[in-house]
Amino acid sequence: MSKGQRKSQPDVVPDPPNKTADALEALEIQLKEALDRQVATAKILDVVNSSIRDPQPVFNSIVEAGQMLFPKSTVSIGLREGDTLVLGAISGPEPTGVEAWRGRFPAPLHPETIHGHVILAGEAIDLPDVATAQDQFRMGAGNFLASGFRAVTMVPISQGGQTVGALAVLRHSIGKLQKEQFDILKTFAAQANIALDNLHLLNQMREANETLENVSEQLAKYMPPQLYKSIIAGNQQAAIESRRRKLTIFFSDIADFSEITDQLEAEELTSLLNEYLSAMSKIAMKHGAYFDKFIGDAMMLFFGEPESLGAKEDASACVQMAIDMQVRLNDLQTGWQRKGLIDRPFLARIGINTGYCTIGNFGSDDRMDYTAIGREVNLAARLEGECDPGGILLAAETYSLVKDWLAVEEREPVHVKGFKNPVRTYAATAIYAADPRESRIIHEEDEGYSLTVDQDRISSQAIRRLRSIISDLGD
Repeated sequence: MSKGQRKSQPDVVPDPPNKTADALEALEIQLKEALDRQVATAKILDVVNSSIRDPQPVFNSIVEAGQMLFPKSTVSIGLREGDTLVLGAISGPEPTGVEAWRGRFPAPLHPETIHGHVILAGEAIDLPDVATAQDQFRMGAGNFLASGFRAVTMVPISQGGQTVGALAVLRHSIGKLQKEQFDILKTFAAQANIALDNLHLLNQMREANETLENVSEQLAKYMPPQLYKSIIAGNQQAAIESRRRKLTIFFSDIADFSEITDQLEAEELTSLLNEYLSAMSKIAMKHGAYFDKFIGDAMMLFFGEPESLGAKEDASACVQMAIDMQVRLNDLQTGWQRKGLIDRPFLARIGINTGYCTIGNFGSDDRMDYTAIGREVNLAARLEGECDPGGILLAAETYSLVKDWLAVEEREPVHVKGFKNPVRTYAATAIYAADPRESRIIHEEDEGYSLTVDQDRISSQAIRRLRSIISDLGD
């Protein structure tokens, strides 16, 4: 070849028109199948996301999507229930064929059935001709052949790592699925797995929440409601710490309680004491008291922590609560006497004091108690011991905060350890002097006697007896 002479290029021979058209048609079919798979998968995912509490809609959408991708096949989901196989969902081109296949369920779950092999072994299977597998699946292959199904492809469905079902594509003609079709079938099964795992997790969460709720309800009965709410809200930490707060402290107990207990059986005493403490607790909650502790028949409550309305308002709430408690106990006492449960007065003594206390968690890192301590707390306890049965005894600080509305009688000063000078005390004298529209109870007491009369309940016979007693005393 001489210099400058170009090498001739071979002629390009174009494809025949019919070959190009076939390639384009095949490409269009592949694109359509790919789009159909994407649409079907997206629909199932939408159902998975919206059906977290129930997998059935997911099962239904899977078999419907499978029917769309395999229009000449029957698509079904079999689920394990113990040693039995039940039908979870089914979709097919012929309603009569679908109903006939549905009638074969429930069925025994056995390793020599196709469903049993897939579920028990957790392995997918693709049988191009069921007739050639009758020796391996002697207990199940006949059902498929009798229903006209010659080819079966089946993949396992799992929940929490355990196989619980199988997704099947049943075909009337022999042959395996294409790789793309087998992959989409595994994708559908994976979506069923997601739905079942979601439901499993939801059930676990629900059970855990129910357990926590039950434990929480039980714990709430063993601690003050304010402390419980503070812990739940994250405002209270379980740490050894304390602070100073001005509190109004309340102590009460039942006068001569040990003598009362000697007269009652254990069951009667328990019932009576629980009724009393329940009634007092309702009143305390109504007024916003903080429950510190119950010690037998005794109670310790306080106002001013964790929430305070101000020293004056806290003291007023505490004294009003004490008055309500004495009135309510009087009602309870009347009822118990009528039932013959008690034959002697059931009277509470109440001591109230206001002052700065140390409040917080006391104890060890493993076991602690949220409470108030200090000499002001001790003073309230001493006032309760000095109080008359059925009465309310206040320290001077508390009285100064409620004197605008409470009638009192000054009592003898109390000598208390930790206080240099005797403590002035004041006894409430208007406990039963409520508005006549609200109560018709008369209460009078002095040295040597205590009298409480409910004008709405006292009978004429009781009045005559009371007059007779007073008359005899006059003699």
